[in-house]
Amino acid sequence: MVLQLEGLNKHNQILFMRFILFVFIVSASQALAQQNLFNIPSGDITARNKTFYQHQINVYPNKLESKGHFVYGLGKGWDIGANIVGKEFNFYPDWEFNYNDNPQLGALFPYLMFTAQKQFNLSEKFDLNFGTQTGFNLSRKISNKELAFFNYMLGVYYFMGKKSRVVGGLYHTNDFFVGEGNNAGVMLGYEVKLSKRFYLMGDWISGNNIHSVAVIGGMYNASRRIQLCSGLLIPNPENPNPLGIVLEINILGWDLDLD
Repeated sequence: MVLQLEGLNKHNQILFMRFILFVFIVSASQALAQQNLFNIPSGDITARNKTFYQHQINVYPNKLESKGHFVYGLGKGWDIGANIVGKEFNFYPDWEFNYNDNPQLGALFPYLMFTAQKQFNLSEKFDLNFGTQTGFNLSRKISNKELAFFNYMLGVYYFMGKKSRVVGGLYHTNDFFVGEGNNAGVMLGYEVKLSKRFYLMGDWISGNNIHSVAVIGGMYNASRRIQLCSGLLIPNPENPNPLGIVLEINILGWDLDLD
């Protein structure tokens, strides 16, 4: 399972914390058109017949976590997709692929989650979204497969001519997905435009389960179809994970307006 920072010697601890600080400083000067912030939905809906793909890597002192998120737009405020969540690779103290299919050892992973989201336009500046991620862990044994879910309701408020936003809502999940701790809580997030290519971005999931974290960072529009994101990952006090960094790439199935 996850080792704390104390598992590294003092020199490596200093190097790691300097790396986190560097990424944070860089991302704070960076940072719309994406279906996720870092860990919560952004409130966007993929347009009909368009696609969106996001790949996220969480970097800790001892391991990497990988998430892939594909979305397809159906139109009329609907999109659907699939996620592969919780792929882990340990590199300290040993190099190995990590997984868990025993509920007695905490949250199960990795998972294949199917997603669906519906948006209601309540006004020019406010949308309301309902969504779900539901699926099974990728255990090699059928008897060890368990159904996990993450359901949410999210309000989105736009400002600066709909170029920036704040989002907030509620979530409900189960122990198979988040391990011990709360199964319901609050989600908050923001995107603030600094220029046509740079945005500040961050989000927070309340609670004391392993998904209860804050991320502070930003996004850079590298091209009309590529976005690069990074941030400092800060676990909630009762989350056993250490500090980390988040690296993301978004691949859009449409052209951004960068003029």
